This record gives sequence, C-alpha cells and structure tokens, in this order.
Amino acid sequence: MRRAGIFTGGVVAVILLAVVCIPRHLSTQSRPTGVTHATFHASVEQGGLVLRGSLPNERSRATIVEQAHAVAVKARMRVIDQFIVEKQVKAAPWVETVPQLLPILGLMVERGSIIVDGRSLVVSGQVAGHREKAEILQAASPAIRAGLRIEDRVVVRPTTASSPAVVPLLALQLLLNQVLAKSSIEFEPKSAVITVKGQAALDQIIVVLQKTPDTPIEIAGHTDTVGEAESNMQLSRRRAEAVKEYLTSHGLTNPFTPIGYGSTRPLSHGKQQPGLQQNERIELLI
Repeated sequence: MRRAGIFTGGVVAVILLAVVCIPRHLSTQSRPTGVTHATFHASVEQGGLVLRGSLPNERSRATIVEQAHAVAVKARMRVIDQFIVEKQVKAAPWVETVPQLLPILGLMVERGSIIVDGRSLVVSGQVAGHREKAEILQAASPAIRAGLRIEDRVVVRPTTASSPAVVPLLALQLLLNQVLAKSSIEFEPKSAVITVKGQAALDQIIVVLQKTPDTPIEIAGHTDTVGEAESNMQLSRRRAEAVKEYLTSHGLTNPFTPIGYGSTRPLSHGKQQPGLQQNERIELLI
C-alpha cells in the first residue's frame, strides 16, 4: 500500500508538471516571427552606387534600382544592388519616396550617404555651398512628410579666396567620362608606354582633377581578349600604374589606386577589331 501510494503520488506530480509546462512550451513554438522595419542605405563607393537594406517587396526594390540606374548612367557608374527582400519586413510610406532621395548623392563633393532606419532619415556628406544643401533638404521633404525624422549631417565645404572650385562627385565622374570618350588614353602595342596622343588625353584629365585634389580615384586598366589571361592582367596593371605615375609627376595629389582587370570586364564581346579596341581602355573612377 505504501509503495502504491508513492507511485500514485509520482504519477500525479508528473501530470501536473505536464499541464503547467507543455502549454507554455507549445505557445513559444507557435509564436509567429515578429515583423521588422524596412531599412535603406545608399552611398557612392569605388566608382559604384551601392544600395543596401531590407525591403518589403520586389516592386519597391525594382523601382528604387531603376531610379538608381537613371542617376548613375550619365556618370557611367555601376549600381551594386545588395537589397534583401523579406516577408517579415513591414511596409512603410517612406519606401515609396526613396527614388526621390537618390539624386541627393549627386550633389555631394565628398563621399556621402543616405540612411533610413525606419524612423530617421540620415543624410551625410559634404557639399560645395549653401545652395546645394538647400536642394538636398528640399529633395528630402517627401520622406519627411511620410513620417521620417531627418538628421542633417551635411556639411558645407569651407572655402577661401585661394580654394579650388569644388565639383559634386557624380558631376566629376561625368567630366572624366566625357574627356575619355573624346580622347582615350592610348599605349604602344602590348606595352605600358603612353603614346603622345595618350599624354594629350591625360593633360586634359589633369585640368579636371586639379579642381578636386583630395578626391580618391581608381585607375582601372582593361585589355582585349587577345593573348593569355594572366599576361593581360599584368599588362593592364602596368598601364594603370603608368597613368598614376604620369598624373602624380604633373602635380596631382589625389589618392590614386591603380588596378588591372585584364580582359575580365569587356564593353564589347565582338571579336573584330572595333570591339577589341573598345575593350582596351583606361577608366578613371571616383
């Protein structure tokens, strides 16, 4: 009888424990995943317009990326889409205003960024004057009306009588592209020796970059597909370094980064001479 009483008491205790703990455990397992706020981050980095953040749907993503291409195309900048689209991201009115924010980056003279964390719009960077800053604040007004609180971190670049003229980043990239479209930087065949015509093109580049002595520039060397890939990679690197040496020897103080891409980034896939000549080039990227 005594053993039976102990056994019965143990069974009752186990049942009570199950009644208390199992529902709590089940409720935890069945609890739905919480929603998160949409986020957005855009900046100009290494010659590209980089887009990051979490968005509620593909439609919003496509609209933003399309506008980003429209902003970047004139400067021949690439758009780097690193967005994540997730079902648990909550839709927000400000997401629809993001395409109107992207032109803000074109007004910056130093690396700028646009960040939205779901509650605040943070605009950072440096502009040439108060007029450009007013344009930025005007462009941000739709997002403010959509419920975001703006954090203005835009600084007006100090100027003196001897200060060189400042040029917004996208405008500077456009100027560089225009020079190279009219006068390419040419080299002796399969060599890193810059031709007289190539030096003339670089002299025009020097005039442009003298206005922005602190802007970092990537010197990207590219070759055609003729020859071995490794040889082309080395040749493109030597040519990029030769361009840097020419620019710095003529007084430019920009932080230059020479990079050789070989034949890995062709503009044309044609095998004829015009296509090959188009692929063999130097690009200057902010």
